[in-house]
Amino acid sequence: MLPFLDLWSVLILLGAVQGLFLSWTFFFSPQGARLSNRLLGLLMLSLALPVVEILLCYSGYIRFVPFFVSLTEPLTFVISPLLYLYARSLTTPAFHWRPRYLLLLLPAVLHAIYQIPFFAQSNAWKLRTVAESFHQPHSEAPVAAHPFWWFASYDLFYPVFYLVLGSYLLVYLGLQLWVLFTYWRQRASLPAHSAAALVWLTRLGAGFVLLLLVYVGTTAYYHHATGDVNDTGDVWLASVISLLFYGMSGRAISRSSLLALSSPLEASTEPAAPRRKYEKTALSPEATHDILDRLRTLMATAHPYRNPNLSLAELAAQLRLPQHHLSQVINEQCGQNFFDFINVHRIEEVKRQLLQPETAHLKLEEIGFAAGFNSKSSFNAAFKKSTQITPSQFRKTALAH
Repeated sequence: MLPFLDLWSVLILLGAVQGLFLSWTFFFSPQGARLSNRLLGLLMLSLALPVVEILLCYSGYIRFVPFFVSLTEPLTFVISPLLYLYARSLTTPAFHWRPRYLLLLLPAVLHAIYQIPFFAQSNAWKLRTVAESFHQPHSEAPVAAHPFWWFASYDLFYPVFYLVLGSYLLVYLGLQLWVLFTYWRQRASLPAHSAAALVWLTRLGAGFVLLLLVYVGTTAYYHHATGDVNDTGDVWLASVISLLFYGMSGRAISRSSLLALSSPLEASTEPAAPRRKYEKTALSPEATHDILDRLRTLMATAHPYRNPNLSLAELAAQLRLPQHHLSQVINEQCGQNFFDFINVHRIEEVKRQLLQPETAHLKLEEIGFAAGFNSKSSFNAAFKKSTQITPSQFRKTALAH
């Protein structure tokens, strides 16, 4: 196997880099819902690592890292559970990590155990399997170094493996659709801007449906129609995953606060005096409506209010807006100042969690802090100002029903 690079190799290489970058960014992001972001980061990593392996095998560079052959194969049983948990984290109020969710990874663990005899083979033997799979020139077949345990069953297993994996993906696709359908049915009882989460999950789900279709199509053609061991279809699958990474990176960049950087003249601050505001501001109704929609979408998807130190400047940067434009929209369209606007979202999240029986064991201040309040006194004061009752009274009334 002689290493080479062509157009497909470059496309997959750049996609793998984008995937690893997205994984790091989401997993370590200090903003938004930490659990949701970490699940999304792990999902991106579980997609990016197989892309790296496909790239190495297809381009022949696997000869320098033969231990990587089939190392990421168990991750094919990790992607779907992570997508399902990520969808649950965005659509289920007061969603928390439960140790029992680790059972969803059991198929991946079992598959990794089944592959132990494969991993124990010599590097020369592994490289020959890669060359055969991609129909590349290779040396004479070496003898399997460790034909122990169930190693002889591999030839019978892999024709069934693709059917098992396809069925597994279809089951989780059904669960994903059920989560979206349930969330869609509840839309009447949710804030109007919560629809943004549904739109995002729908688009993400559509991307994974496309991956499933490509997987089924390439498997049917390259493995069954040709009647031979052929992993060429993996190149198509890696290419589609790379395009998914490109799309997510483009969306993230378009929403980056870097695009909100402005000159000192543009970055004017909101006047402190309580006089007539915005007399010289020329925001058209269309611009006002657009800013309001973007603000509601951000609050619904990224939940910036959970940051107890959130400021008007930081929120404006996330929306790529001058501070005074954002302040004007909040004041004129929502009838609130910035702090009341943020506290209303925090209180709504607290109320949603207090309505859930599964959060009954949590202390009130724990729920308040998770929603973005930085002290018990400010939490109680803001909650009573908004609802005319204390958080404990609200919980008692909610649980009584």
